[in-house]
Amino acid sequence: MSGEGAVLTAIRTHGRGSRRRTLVIDGDPWGTVPVEVLRDLDLREGDSLDLGELPAAIEEAAAPRARERALRLLMYRERSASELQTRLIDDGYPHHVIVDLVRSLTASGLVDDARFAENFARVLVLSRGYGRPRALRELLSKGISEELAHAALEAIAPEDDEAARAQQRAHALFRAGDTPDRLAARLARRGFAPGVALRAARGELDDRDNDDPAGQPC
Repeated sequence: MSGEGAVLTAIRTHGRGSRRRTLVIDGDPWGTVPVEVLRDLDLREGDSLDLGELPAAIEEAAAPRARERALRLLMYRERSASELQTRLIDDGYPHHVIVDLVRSLTASGLVDDARFAENFARVLVLSRGYGRPRALRELLSKGISEELAHAALEAIAPEDDEAARAQQRAHALFRAGDTPDRLAARLARRGFAPGVALRAARGELDDRDNDDPAGQPC
């Protein structure tokens, strides 16, 4: 791409593995582009640029590349709309290109925050054994709304069953010589509320004492 006046002084990278490149024009940072777009436009240091045409050229090249990148990310694993948007921003795609793309992927059903929230909640609670408070934090960290996060947790791990789940985890996490406080601390690290964790720990130790023949009268 050529033009009059403006010169592409440098192309800066953003660390090892980053797809984002900063264009330095006439000695000043001008904006970021993904490396794939940079290659498509054949931009090189020392090129003369037409700054009136450059944004439109970047947008035209970025739209199909952003879609390709998004589909690759979704093939690897399901993602929330916010998570996908963040990855594309990190890659250097223009904001309005990303917004339009994520909206399109959501409309097609390829991105579905409610589905993602329920699947992720299932992993957090059933596979990792997290309590509801930690599972909620993990869902929110993925950009899931509080409403969808609570709905997903209620579907997978109803609040009324939290004590029973804590009791099951206490049994699985018990170690010889545990005190109630020590076992409760381990449950709390799994994300159970302190009161729930302590009651479950005490219940587990009481059950073991009752099952121990050495503790029964002769």
